[in-house]
Amino acid sequence: MNDIEAALAATVVADVQVSPDGERVLYVTSSVATEKDTPPAGTLGLVDAAGGTPRRLTSGSAGDRWPRWSPDGRRVAFLSDREKRGSAQAYLLDLRHGGEAVRLTGHDGGVLALEWSPDGARLALLVAAAGDEPREDHDETVAGEDVGKASLWLLTVPDDAAAGGALPDQHRLSPADRHVGGILDYGPATFGWAPSGDALVATFTASPVFTDQLPAELVTIDLQGGVRGLGTVETFSAMPRFGPDGATVAVNAADGALPALFTLQTVPAGGGSAQLLAPGHPGSFFGFSWLPGGEILAILQEGQQQRLAVVDPAGGPVRDAIAPFDRPGCVTAFSVSADGRRVAFVRADDTSYGEVYVADLGSDTPARRLTDLNPWTREQDYGEVRELSWTSFDGLELQGLLVLPVGYQKGRRYPLLLQIHGGPMGAWLHELRRYPCLDWSQFLARRGYAVLLPNPRGSSGRGTAFLSGIAGNYGEPDFEDLMSGVDAAVDLGVADPERLVVGGWSGGGYLTNWTITHTDRFKAAVSGAGIANWVSFQGTADCRSAFDRYFGVVDEDPETHWLHSPIRYVKAATTPTLILYGEQDARVPPSQGHELHQGLRARGVETRLVLYPREAHAVVERDHQADLLYRVIDWFDTHLSGQ
Repeated sequence: MNDIEAALAATVVADVQVSPDGERVLYVTSSVATEKDTPPAGTLGLVDAAGGTPRRLTSGSAGDRWPRWSPDGRRVAFLSDREKRGSAQAYLLDLRHGGEAVRLTGHDGGVLALEWSPDGARLALLVAAAGDEPREDHDETVAGEDVGKASLWLLTVPDDAAAGGALPDQHRLSPADRHVGGILDYGPATFGWAPSGDALVATFTASPVFTDQLPAELVTIDLQGGVRGLGTVETFSAMPRFGPDGATVAVNAADGALPALFTLQTVPAGGGSAQLLAPGHPGSFFGFSWLPGGEILAILQEGQQQRLAVVDPAGGPVRDAIAPFDRPGCVTAFSVSADGRRVAFVRADDTSYGEVYVADLGSDTPARRLTDLNPWTREQDYGEVRELSWTSFDGLELQGLLVLPVGYQKGRRYPLLLQIHGGPMGAWLHELRRYPCLDWSQFLARRGYAVLLPNPRGSSGRGTAFLSGIAGNYGEPDFEDLMSGVDAAVDLGVADPERLVVGGWSGGGYLTNWTITHTDRFKAAVSGAGIANWVSFQGTADCRSAFDRYFGVVDEDPETHWLHSPIRYVKAATTPTLILYGEQDARVPPSQGHELHQGLRARGVETRLVLYPREAHAVVERDHQADLLYRVIDWFDTHLSGQ
């Protein structure tokens, strides 16, 4: 098995949940790839927090996910599509008696998320809309109409659920004309219970369509369906949660307007102004959980790492939550015990896709690793990953990662890939990424390349001002940031200035397109799901409102959109360019790739456009991911060697 095949067989942790007493840890594993026409599979695992051999709670080819402990720790509710693949229902597993899980729901559209009430008597369910009924007399569709909305339901959990019995009582709670939650491909965890159990907090939007998400309504809902508005928030998935006293709600949202995303804020549960937590902090917050004493535990990205940090809503300093690790890495998910003393979390690093750990909050004792999901990675050769800093054209200090070739020899220069991350509100971190086809660095490092993974302005992990540094001029200062990063790699003596290639996906595809139309210093380029024409993009993509925050409303200011469109400058392009798209991509429609492909062909520039059927914005099928990686490597090798 070669390195690409091994990576596509990797196991990743999708969720982690510590038991209320902190003694056991549930986690969900899945593969980094799916098979053709097959929904993703998932398996529930259980391990003692003290260590030991993990055991499977579920098995088979179904998609089991979203496990949640009952407040007494005796039962687990989870979602599974074992009855109908692609449509999950809620199930209940009693850990006291063992046996098979019992199905609790039969919603036509399936269930997207669930949460236990504080007393364990109910489950709040996020229920997907049922699919369209077959139409015998016609097969046309009307764009934008009858978009299914997710709704909030309440289910009374039976004390003695039994397989084959009647489904428990459940009823809809949220209004029919509102969508509960955010963009479903960003995760549906957008509701939470009040500590008293008499209300929930959630976000409402007009529909699940990306462009309808901004802004979202923050609301509380009582158990009779009464709705109280708490204002609006700029967010894709706010994950609102009541504080332990029930008087405050916390959200993950933008400071003002997008792109200043990833701040923590609190709002009075009875209504009032939002308070920004840790204002001016030079980092980004991703997910959080209240602690019993009123502080907040959150994932904090600073630079190229993500760690667990404690935030004091009263204004105290942000501090480390657990003992530091001896190598850089990235926490991607976590869960806290009921007493707030123990945390289970998933952590990846430069040679790990992520393992389950447990630690005691505030302790100097190092975290314990509980799983070993990909032991084969210890047999792989990985290029050394170094932190790199440099100064851009205007004096701004920038950061990124430099991946050295396997077998690197100081004093020797190597071909360099400039790989640009997407978003643009993302960042390269110390981790092996969940989708190998989106991070080419280690595959190329094994083939003799150095790889620069830069975090230009507009990236997360450097605070609000840095995130907003490309509003109104996306593509201009960040392009200069990228070029100065390449210069830094050359000045280090690592990169050969005559053997440079460039590529990226999504926002990285856009900046690749901008690069090939503004410089000829690269020998080859790979543009994945990139924007070529902002004017046509805003008329065809599902995320128009997000980029209104960068360039303004397109019909009010088409000139700014056109000014920042790579296709406007295509006559300057000379770089051979491979263009890749998912055929079903609504985020960046393949029409963008066709525009670039035709533009380059008309100028006599070597180019190839590859479309992957059934794929959306992320390529997930195993064969497609493999094909993509082999094409990327071959394209770069061919144009650097001339063979």
